[in-house]
Amino acid sequence: MEEKVEVTIEVIVHATEDERKIFDSFLELFGIVESEFAKEQLVGHYENPITFLRAKITKNKASSFIKKLASNLPQDQLSEVIDDMENRVQDSMLHIRLGKQELVRRNLVLQENDAVKVKIYTPVYSKKDTARIYTKLFAPS
Repeated sequence: MEEKVEVTIEVIVHATEDERKIFDSFLELFGIVESEFAKEQLVGHYENPITFLRAKITKNKASSFIKKLASNLPQDQLSEVIDDMENRVQDSMLHIRLGKQELVRRNLVLQENDAVKVKIYTPVYSKKDTARIYTKLFAPS
């Protein structure tokens, strides 16, 4: 892929959730290992422990992630992302939220609540080119 592309993944893991399952899902679905995630320990509203995970992947690994995301997301939801591109892209960054519990079940589905945030960045120099550039990123090789 000739474009510069970066993917940032952010996950909030509550004390009642097993972060091992999340790491295993990312490894199996995308080939992203636990060591690629930065961990930050936070305290929730009721003093409950929360772990914030963030991974930033670039170059070929980011391109591979996008291809796997596009091939594993249901076709109607991939179409929804492409059709709603203008609302999902801010400052050349495409925002997608995937269901965290579904991810653990090895299913990729768009979901707003209890979500894994995926931010895909590639330079877009003219707003009118946004849909074309991102559609090309998600096209099968």
